Formats: sequence, C-alpha cells, structure tokens
Amino acid sequence: MPQRKVQAAQTPALETRDKLLQAAIEVFSESGYDGATVREICRRADVNIALVSYHFGDKLALYRAVIRFVTNSDARTELARQAALGTANPKESLRQLIRGLLERIVANHEQSGLHFRLMLKELANPTTVLTDEIETTIRPLYDHIRTSVGAILKLPPDHETTRLCTHSILGQVTHYVHARPILVRLWPEMRFSPEQIERIADHIADFSLAYIHPPKKLVKPKTTKKSQRKRNSL
Repeated sequence: MPQRKVQAAQTPALETRDKLLQAAIEVFSESGYDGATVREICRRADVNIALVSYHFGDKLALYRAVIRFVTNSDARTELARQAALGTANPKESLRQLIRGLLERIVANHEQSGLHFRLMLKELANPTTVLTDEIETTIRPLYDHIRTSVGAILKLPPDHETTRLCTHSILGQVTHYVHARPILVRLWPEMRFSPEQIERIADHIADFSLAYIHPPKKLVKPKTTKKSQRKRNSL
C-alpha cells in the first residue's frame, strides 16, 4: 500500500484514540478510577465500547495512558535522558533542568483544571499506576536534580539539605502550574509566553542558586570604638 494511503488509513484510528483519551480524562477527573466506567467514557467519546479494548486493552490500561498523558511522562523521560547526557557543570545542568521542566509542564495547560482534579483523585485513592509512573519517569528526573544540587552544595544527593533544596526548587516550578488560574488574575500581563517562561525559569534558577551557593565570605559590620565601649558598659 502506498505510504499516503497508509497514513490516511491510520488517521481515523489515531483520532478515535485521542477522543477516547480526552473523554477518559474528563470521566476519571470527575469520578476517579473506581467510579469511572468504560461505558460512560465511550458515550462521551461517541465511539463503540469495543474500541477501548482495541486501542488500550482494558480500563486499567486506559487509565495508565491517561496518567502518562497528564504527567507528560514522555517529555519528562526525554528531559531526564538529556540531563544524563548534558553538561558536567552542576549549576548549568540545574538551570537547564529547571527550564526544561517548566517548559514541558506549562506547555500542556489547556486542560490544566481537569488534570489537577484527576491527580487529586489519584492522590486521594492511589493506584499502582501512579507508583509505576513515579518510578519510571518522575524519580529519574528527581534524582538528576538532587545530583546537581548536591554537587553545588558539596553534599551527597541523599543528604537532608540536598533534598530540602530540591523540593524547594520543584515547589517553585509547580507553583506556576497549579496556581495558574489565580496567577493570570493577579498578574494579567502573565500570559506564559515562551519569553515569559524563559524569564521565570531563569528567576527560579537564580533565586535558588543564591541560597544553594551562598557567598564564600560574609562581610562583618564595622564596629566603631564608641559603639564597642557602649556595648562593653552594658
């Protein structure tokens, strides 16, 4: 079959899979995994119920695909891979990781409200799916950030201070995702354009590095003889 015909034949199948995925995000975000039904997902997607089995296998496999989509797993996996091959300079590596993570998280914002509700449902009643995603996609990226932070601090990646700094950085990044509906009202000029995202990423990196890598010497305030005599008389 000519290539153009193959692509044309694949298009309806891909469209159907996407419709199922989008409908599943809605239903799972409303009802959670246990409360959601394949029948309702197919009704909203306006497709035959048998197509879930064809495209995904079963309800759990469909839910796994939804979680992977919502957590942007493929992009995070690629970011972790790039980090492993990246610069040996820990400061620059951390800066690149922050920028890459922010770009990938903010890029998929059209259904951020649904995604947030879905993850709240999952966190309230965890399934094995989230555990698997943490180990396969989130942990590698987390470990790369810890490694960079630890190298800057000259501490092991498992040190408590290293972990605290790592979580502070991640908290700054996720703030711009979860608080987006509020931010655009408090700060109307914030449209999350590519230029603004780059500035946010640089700010998070600069702000974090200012603490992680403090000045080598602290300048002590000068004390005059008069003030010294006053303190001694107290």
